[in-house]
Amino acid sequence: MADIPATASRRPGTRAGRILLRLDRAAHRPWFLPALSVFPLSDYVLPVLPNQLLLVGVSALHPRRWRAVALTFVTASAAGAFLVASVVQSAGLRLLEKVGGETGGAGEFVAQHGVLALAVLALLPWTPRLAVVACALAGISPWAIALAVLAARPLPVALLAATGARAPRLLRRFRRIDRVLTEVRAAGDGRRASQGAEPGPRPGTLG
Repeated sequence: MADIPATASRRPGTRAGRILLRLDRAAHRPWFLPALSVFPLSDYVLPVLPNQLLLVGVSALHPRRWRAVALTFVTASAAGAFLVASVVQSAGLRLLEKVGGETGGAGEFVAQHGVLALAVLALLPWTPRLAVVACALAGISPWAIALAVLAARPLPVALLAATGARAPRLLRRFRRIDRVLTEVRAAGDGRRASQGAEPGPRPGTLG
């Protein structure tokens, strides 16, 4: 990450930056990947989480582990689809009415093409939460829903993770990503400096 300028040590101002900093500090601990899986798993019920940015950011900070990161996101996304489909089929329309959920165009697409529509929508960069709900309401098995997500998600997830790992300079063209990575780098350098270590990129990180 030598091409990203270091700034004065301070806590990242963005939520994504703070999350990435915590993940970066825990990257070599055994519970890192299970902790990372919480974010794509929760994306079905907490769509405000910056999951695509986290995927790219973690892969950029730890390019040697981008395949493990991508696999974690894919597996967690399929597990989340299964859980959501199971809950929706158990609670039915009452749950959607309480949370004010609507499937909109995704529901119409799924109604016409079934689980294949879910697989197509899962090829998009973001989580196909509305399509999963629509499939569940259509009576499609949660296992079939999870398998469709598992089959389709590797492509977009791997592309995002590989971009983060292989093309860090390309990421700097996106202002939000550049800002978050700069914040994480600055905070990490400040922490290492306070511990007497030399600031700069660590082995296996964006450099």
